[in-house]
Amino acid sequence: MEEYASARLLELVQRALAAEGIRAVAPAGNGALLPFTAKRTFLADVARDHGLLPLLRVGAMLPAASSDPAVAALLSAVDPYDLFERWQRLEQFTHSRHRVVVRERGAGLLVAEHTGPPAAPPEPAEDALVLGVLTALLTLCGARDVTVAVGGGSPVTVFSAGGYLAPPSLADRALWRFTWSRVVPPAGVRTEEADRDDVARTRRLLAADPARRWTLGCLAAELGVPARSLQRRLAGAGGFSGLLGTVRAEAAAELLMAGEHPVSVIGFVCGYADQPHFTRHFKLRTAMTPAVYRSVFRRPSPAVREIHHEPTKRGTP
Repeated sequence: MEEYASARLLELVQRALAAEGIRAVAPAGNGALLPFTAKRTFLADVARDHGLLPLLRVGAMLPAASSDPAVAALLSAVDPYDLFERWQRLEQFTHSRHRVVVRERGAGLLVAEHTGPPAAPPEPAEDALVLGVLTALLTLCGARDVTVAVGGGSPVTVFSAGGYLAPPSLADRALWRFTWSRVVPPAGVRTEEADRDDVARTRRLLAADPARRWTLGCLAAELGVPARSLQRRLAGAGGFSGLLGTVRAEAAAELLMAGEHPVSVIGFVCGYADQPHFTRHFKLRTAMTPAVYRSVFRRPSPAVREIHHEPTKRGTP
């Protein structure tokens, strides 16, 4: 079966290379996807001609891509552990051949390995790209004094003080050690609500980040209400689980109607565990699978609408 990769990611690589004065044309895909072999060849050519450092620095372009729903969902992570959980869920949704596996975690520490099938492990260029993106995401999510070391017994520091010191060596290049001193989440804009309707406040909070692994406890902490009190107040809206399911289905429906992103990305962005979970729960609320819902309700592009609504000209032949 043909494997695919993200065309958007390679567009980001192309833009990052251009910012460094490197001209490289990413392969064109079919919409948001392109053949996996095309991605691998492109990255290998970049690494051969320009080394691994430009690929490590691709993550610096992520703020410019924050309107992409998958990037926005990653940037909404509340801490590094949440970020890596979201990244792993995104890999599951997109059926990625290569996966980031967390081998160790502690206070201010994550050790991860970039793995793949024994017959086709990640290549150096693929390691560098993913490592660079994860490093950038860590800093953007509020981790401070981030240091990244690569390797097993005697790891070599490749990122410190906000910059890359050297590309990873070929030995143990896929074993990564991330450390940070503290996490300072970006300050959100919080407004005093005119009303104190807990259901409305809960809806707004859930809708702001449906990809988060919400629990009643963390939701109650965000709202500043005891968990049991919140549970009682949400009972009339289907309870915590029911309201969360509704908010996620609404967010998914909106993205499906827009028609710009793959169904797999939409499922990840909206907080579902995997594709079957997305399909099952979305169908429970809409009586349609995500794919069928999109085919029925997808909004036409502005150009199509203009043609469709163009008045018929009448006149004599």
